[in-house]
Order: sequence, then structure tokens, then C-alpha cells
Amino acid sequence: MFRVLPEMAVEPPPGYVAFVESHLEPLRRQAERVAADPLDAERLYTDVLTDVAARWTWLELARTRLGRADAAERYLERCLDRHAMRPESDPYRPVEIEVFTEHAPGRPAAGRGTNSAVRLARQAPSLFRVAIGPLVEAAVAWQHAYAAARRRRLAGRLVVAFLIVVALVRLRFNLPHGGVE
Repeated sequence: MFRVLPEMAVEPPPGYVAFVESHLEPLRRQAERVAADPLDAERLYTDVLTDVAARWTWLELARTRLGRADAAERYLERCLDRHAMRPESDPYRPVEIEVFTEHAPGRPAAGRGTNSAVRLARQAPSLFRVAIGPLVEAAVAWQHAYAAARRRRLAGRLVVAFLIVVALVRLRFNLPHGGVE
């Protein structure tokens, strides 16, 4: 099949994992300084890592082909600035609702103040043999970016299919460009 843009890999490449490993702690500290509470800080750095994962192929091309050794670092800083500048009065900002329920015995309750990687590791500890750290953070951010890329690709295919159907209907009924006569 013909591909205009490269498809995103399912698993994070070693270069991205190494990037997350070298930038995770400084990014966490910056997010904690900028955010109002620890939960916002965790969301902030996870969102930033997801944005970098979504653009990783292009950032690597800029580094290898264009000689921009700091392309990923500069993009990381821009993403952090952009995500940190979200106004508190944003009407689309998610509202936190705390629901009190009893959890089943032997099953841990969902922890507050943790990001996706930590919550996932707590829910299924047998799946993870590594400590929660850069590898897990990179994998979670990469999966978020991969899911978003799949949604964008599907939306693009639907738009193209719709345009083809419209063109075929116009050809079949010889409609002028402006619509019905």
C-alpha cells in the first residue's frame, strides 16, 4: 500500500527510550515547579512526553538529515511551555470528581496523584518486571501517541472516502460545481 507519511511503530524505538531516560527527571522537576498540584505535574510531563513521541520520527529526521542535534530538546521545551500555559479557567479542562467506593479485598484501590504508568503497574504488577521509570514512562507516552496517530489516520481515510463519494455523485448526476441547478 502506498504511504505518504511513515507509519508510527507500535513500540517505542531505543532512541526515544534513551531520550526519555535522559530527560525524565529534569522534566519532572520542571513540571512540579510549574503545576499547581502533583497530579497536574504528572499529567503535564506525560502530555509533553506524548507530544514528543508523536513527533519522534520527524525529530529524528531533523537530527540526522538536517543536522539539528537539539531538535528533540527544543521541541520538548516548546511543548512544556505550551502545556504549562493552559489557563486555569479553560472551559474544556477536565473536572476531577472523587467517588468513594469500597474496593474489592485483595485488589488495590486506584491511587491518587499517580500517572498512567504507576496506576497500570499497580493494577497488574505481574506484567512489569522493571521498576517504574523511564522505560515504562516512555512506553505509556508512546502508546498514547500511537493511539492518537491511529485516530488521525482513520479520520483522514474517512475524509478521503467522503470526497471520493462526493466526486462520484457529481460525475454520475453531472452536477455543476456550485451544486443543484
